[in-house]
Amino acid sequence: MIAINRFFTEAEISDGKIILSDENVHHIRNVLKLNENEKLVLIKNKKEFLCSIDKIEKNSIIVSMEKEIEAKKENDFSLTLIQGVPKGDKSEFIVEKAVEAGASEIYFVNTKRSVAVIDKAKAGKKLERFAKIARSAACQSGRLIIPEVKCFGNISEIDFSSYSLKLLCYEDEKNTSLKEILKSCENIASIAVFIGPEGGIDSKEADYLQNQGFKCVSLGERILRCETAGLYSLACINYELN
Repeated sequence: MIAINRFFTEAEISDGKIILSDENVHHIRNVLKLNENEKLVLIKNKKEFLCSIDKIEKNSIIVSMEKEIEAKKENDFSLTLIQGVPKGDKSEFIVEKAVEAGASEIYFVNTKRSVAVIDKAKAGKKLERFAKIARSAACQSGRLIIPEVKCFGNISEIDFSSYSLKLLCYEDEKNTSLKEILKSCENIASIAVFIGPEGGIDSKEADYLQNQGFKCVSLGERILRCETAGLYSLACINYELN
């Protein structure tokens, strides 16, 4: 199927029609400048529908649903990237690429070696920005969900109890590789991957995570930047488990 513009929507379906009246209207009409009778794809409730534009009005767009697109685009397991807060605008890059790489959630957490720190009380605008980036990346990469981005003041605020597999990518681990762990996995429903900030993770934090059930794994001999390590690990997980 040729590339077609994709949009998430919560609008109701009635008699095979959907009336768009949200932010998608501006993007379709003013940014993409699509015309009546052109095709687009709408994603609703984790399903994709090929649609045709019937009518473009000032504050709404009416589209007709032509068919559901049958395609498996999401993993059978959930995948959460937990990232020690990095410096500068690396967080935005991490959100965008983690969504493309199949993350179900992205968590940013302040750690002892974080140079930059997220103030939870003032994180509203940052989270809004992350949400827009996640939505755009989900549309671009063909996702059926928009992964949620959250911020935590410290590691102890995160509940790790629901994950089937918990991985700490740790620079001091020399014996166990990520590949070894993934090769031994069967019927994994949910995975959490923890990546430290630029300075790596503190030994006491590593001990805490291991007490929470995390397995320390190596990503190889090369030293990866914090914004690269998470994406590398997500790619390895997708390759091995898919």
